[in-house]
Amino acid sequence: MFDDIQHIGYLIDDLATGIAWFRNTFGAIDAGGTEMQKSPMVPTGGRNAFVRFGGIEVELMQPGDTSGLPPGRLVMHHVGWVVSDIAAAAAKSRARGLRFLADAPYTNPMGQKVHYYDPASTNGVWMHLTEVPPKPAATPVAPWISAHVHPGYLVPNLEAAIAWYVEKFDGRHIGGGPSRQGGRIAFVDLGGTQVELIEPPTPSSVGPDHVLDHIGYRTLSLEADLAAYRARGLSFMTDAPVVNPVGQTLIYFDPASSLGTRIHLTQLPG
Repeated sequence: MFDDIQHIGYLIDDLATGIAWFRNTFGAIDAGGTEMQKSPMVPTGGRNAFVRFGGIEVELMQPGDTSGLPPGRLVMHHVGWVVSDIAAAAAKSRARGLRFLADAPYTNPMGQKVHYYDPASTNGVWMHLTEVPPKPAATPVAPWISAHVHPGYLVPNLEAAIAWYVEKFDGRHIGGGPSRQGGRIAFVDLGGTQVELIEPPTPSSVGPDHVLDHIGYRTLSLEADLAAYRARGLSFMTDAPVVNPVGQTLIYFDPASSLGTRIHLTQLPG
């Protein structure tokens, strides 16, 4: 059902800090932003900014009230999924029991049509459909990163989560197995993109809802990239990359060097 991931949205207490981190780490450009109105997504309103690097976009959101946010940290908030026809995708979603916060999409400052699901119908997570305008002729290209691979969600019941993505979004379960951190993982293809589902060793620790845990970015030359990232002041959770159950080679940044958020670099098989 989904063609791609448009962006991952993060809350942060200071937009300038987030913009600078993505610029220094991935060569991102500040593509602009706007004042955010008070809404269920950000009850206190605030400001946002979009940054772009390679084929990636990130939305940073600074709420009007930042008192509940950890200083200088990125807090994962939502995933924007790309569809070619947002009206048709919304109609299919409604037919499958999903709901939206508004009757129709709105257009954001980047010219993208956006339609937020009601999180009460999506396992408590924030996500939206996005129909994007044609990309500009000169898309900013950053070194190393080429695309999204997947967002990862912590889930209380792996089989139920797999079935939900298969039923609601035409997903295809492509594999999984034990997690190196304990528990179990599964991967579901959703068309042009993928989601990772993670059941922790103690599933009840998640609570009833799904929890956005991390994002995987694709690189074409993982081993060659590591020294370049280290030269930029970043560190990693392990000394060397590992291979997951679907053949992807990956390594996680140490969250202490990535504004507290979990990101892994990924090289796909083949």
